[in-house]
Amino acid sequence: MNTDSIDCRKVEEIEKVGDFGFDELKKCLYIWLPGTTGPTAIPVRTQGPYPERVWQWDGNEEKPTLTPSILFNGSWHGWLRNGRLCSC
Repeated sequence: MNTDSIDCRKVEEIEKVGDFGFDELKKCLYIWLPGTTGPTAIPVRTQGPYPERVWQWDGNEEKPTLTPSILFNGSWHGWLRNGRLCSC
């Protein structure tokens, strides 16, 4: 499993690990995680209880924080905190 941690950047076009962006309604964050081959879609919500498979997002569009941690197919497991991917 990949153990990299990296600073992220908000972009219009996701081109490399750490790049991220949102859909028009801010219901999904797209991010390229370490150890993967392209962007991953992560459904997000900013308030209230959230259903399984939806991450709580702090609302910060430039340096987002998500809860709980992200586990992607055994390639990467970690946190998105204050705009930084931090491996577990």
